[in-house]
Amino acid sequence: MVALQLVAMVFLVLSAAFMYGPQLALYGPRAMTDLARNGQAQFVGGCLASALTLVVLAPGLGGAFSSGGTAVTLVMAEIFTLTYSLH
Repeated sequence: MVALQLVAMVFLVLSAAFMYGPQLALYGPRAMTDLARNGQAQFVGGCLASALTLVVLAPGLGGAFSSGGTAVTLVMAEIFTLTYSLH
């Protein structure tokens, strides 16, 4: 699992390098202000940041949901059926 996480992180870093690297290589640090104002660059940066967060945190979330027992099952049943009761 760690190997897959590392491969995913490498691909995310490559994606960021291909997106922001050419402009930074040509214009240097002055390009950072232009990239901060560019809507497409903000969108791609947000997507890359959320994907990196998912890669880092996803393995821990799987164990929390699968080993939750009856409490997690009860909460999921209430969410899907929209029936809430006091316990």
